[in-house]
Amino acid sequence: MTTQTKRINKNLIFGWMLIVMVLAVSYIGEVAKKERTLSYLLVFLAVTVIPAVLALVFFLRMPDSPKLRYHIVIGYSIMYVFVLLTGSTSLVFVYILPMLSLLVLYHDPGLIVWTGAVSLVFNLASIAQRIMNGEVTTENSKEVEIQFALLVLCFLGSYLATRIYDTIHCTNENYAKEIVAQKEELYQQTEELTAINEQLNQYSEELTVKNEQMRLMTMQTIMTIANTIDAKDEYTRGHSRRVAEYAVAIAKEMGYSEKKQEDVRFIGLLHDIGKIGVPDSVLNKPSKLTEEEYQLMKDHTVIGGEILKDITMIEDLDVGAKYHHERYDGGGYPEGRKGGEIPEIARIIGVADAYDAMTSNRVYRRHLDPERVMAELKRGNGKQFDPTACEAMIRLIEEKRLPKVDMDDSREVKQASQIITRMIDKAEETAIDDLQLDSLTGTFSRAQGKNVIQEQIARYGKGSVFIVDIDGFKKLNETEGFMAGDHYLKVVADQMRNLAGNQVVSRFGADEFITYLPEVDTPEEAERVADYFIGEIRAIAAEDASLSRLSVCIGVTQIATEKDKVMVAYENANKALYVAKQCGTGSFFCHRLEEIDEDPEVAESADLKQLVGLLQNRERYRGGYTVAFPEFGKVYDFISNLAERNRQQVHIVLFTIREIEGASITIDERDQIMGLLEKAIVRSIRNVDATTRYSNIQRVVLLMNLNEDQTRQVINRIMADFYRMYDRKDVEIHYDSADLSRVRPAEENGEG
Repeated sequence: MTTQTKRINKNLIFGWMLIVMVLAVSYIGEVAKKERTLSYLLVFLAVTVIPAVLALVFFLRMPDSPKLRYHIVIGYSIMYVFVLLTGSTSLVFVYILPMLSLLVLYHDPGLIVWTGAVSLVFNLASIAQRIMNGEVTTENSKEVEIQFALLVLCFLGSYLATRIYDTIHCTNENYAKEIVAQKEELYQQTEELTAINEQLNQYSEELTVKNEQMRLMTMQTIMTIANTIDAKDEYTRGHSRRVAEYAVAIAKEMGYSEKKQEDVRFIGLLHDIGKIGVPDSVLNKPSKLTEEEYQLMKDHTVIGGEILKDITMIEDLDVGAKYHHERYDGGGYPEGRKGGEIPEIARIIGVADAYDAMTSNRVYRRHLDPERVMAELKRGNGKQFDPTACEAMIRLIEEKRLPKVDMDDSREVKQASQIITRMIDKAEETAIDDLQLDSLTGTFSRAQGKNVIQEQIARYGKGSVFIVDIDGFKKLNETEGFMAGDHYLKVVADQMRNLAGNQVVSRFGADEFITYLPEVDTPEEAERVADYFIGEIRAIAAEDASLSRLSVCIGVTQIATEKDKVMVAYENANKALYVAKQCGTGSFFCHRLEEIDEDPEVAESADLKQLVGLLQNRERYRGGYTVAFPEFGKVYDFISNLAERNRQQVHIVLFTIREIEGASITIDERDQIMGLLEKAIVRSIRNVDATTRYSNIQRVVLLMNLNEDQTRQVINRIMADFYRMYDRKDVEIHYDSADLSRVRPAEENGEG
């Protein structure tokens, strides 16, 4: 648009100047002929040249200005009016028509209307002047009428032309804008596509490099695995690598592409991976295999296929392992396939495998001489071996083109082994980072701690499991606020980590931590460690006023073997913790090793036996084994003395919550279940009976003056009431009972 406006302004200025020059030359000639005066010429030059020069200056300064058209039209109109009023009317169209033709280029109808109105007014004034001067009469008015009519027609035509031109111009202009916009958009898209293409090229190059690195890594890893497989059989070192190279040579001879040849190499390296599942005693047996041993040996094909079946990175990786012992005549294993039913890659591997077997020393024979090997290949062609693959192998041998595999050059294997070792070490180093940690204390979560401690128990098979519980934690939160409680938790967690060293510390509950110390494998050592830890906590509480109420209780149990279950140990330690809490704050208690048993029923009987011993001999234990049971002990003494005086029976019953296999209950759910059990017991026993909690999953009941049958009825009533209140199927209630009146204290048995 800017260029077009400038062009129109330039043409209009040029047209105006041309008319001025023509008129000036014409008037100079008339002055020379004495037809016009010099003063008229000077006035004419003033009213025509000065506006033209001013318009030219304006154009030179702002050639693209749309306002310039109005300056030109005004200046031209001044000249036109001057000529109209002073000159000959016959020359009027010499002035008006060039201007109209130039104005049409502006496609501005308003400008045409304005110019036409001015022209008509001055023409009417000119005609009126001529009539008054008598120059125009009714006899010669025809010329004036034609002049006026032509003037109207010229402006009307110009107006219509301007409207049409304006419509065409606007359409063309919009079209031009669209073209320009499309060009710009295409240019932008071209730039974007160029950038994307460059980025894709960069990604492609990086991907090519990474693919090559991956290929090398895969090759080295598979070679390491292959050598690991071969190492199981001391007579087959390098067997998988040789088979792979022989198979690649056969595949190349059969016209396989380089990509397919590379796949063949991988398949050959892993064709015997199933030998991982065959015992070394069978692989290295020098004598003839039994039927069972031979079946084990044959199973390595099926095992290998199962191991590799889900690996899709290399096509047919599993078929080489599974079918390389199939025979072309159908007499092979594991499925007895024949001919084309056997995948071609397995037929190639089969020929290469047989050739290496015949040319290598085995535990049961020495390698065959070359003539015997060639004879066996020809004899098996079309029977044991695929004809195409077998003939390719024979040509390679006869033409001495079979590759020689240098097994002494083990650089790649060593490099791959180092890579695998580093990967395994790195995985072990970072495994702890991947575990879930408690966000507040930085210790292991319950689930992860359980798993890691179980692994450590399986590794060491001895030591002790410690549970540390903060005394009065709930009341502490209520009175001092949760921030204070969090501070207590962090301090205890830090001290637990100091105590455990490199061992695991796990937060098992809201205020409960657990750790496993394999080096603490005697009750005396466990007592010493627990006493030391409690002393450390007391010292911290004494030094820091903000921790003045900090104290802990500890429950300990010992690990007997590497087969001990962590949750069994946890429950035993929890029972010990409950006993410690009965002794008051800052106490500890150890669950005895001889009472731990993996069988829950045996363990529960041991718990009852221990409970009876604790009640009857509680004054004998000191230090970590002191049991107070202050309130329950008094009740027991009262009931026992009363029963002894009245020769009445006293039964003790221990109820235990046991999770159904596969179920999982939270700590809150466990506490809720214990509350329901307590409710069922309280509603079922009499006022003369007593009950207390023994551990977080056990409750004790003392029943006075009931025989065996009556005791059984009370137990059944308790359990029926419990199951009415708790109808979920994730726990069961078990119990064990004993007649305390038949058990004498140790002093009465002469053991004091």
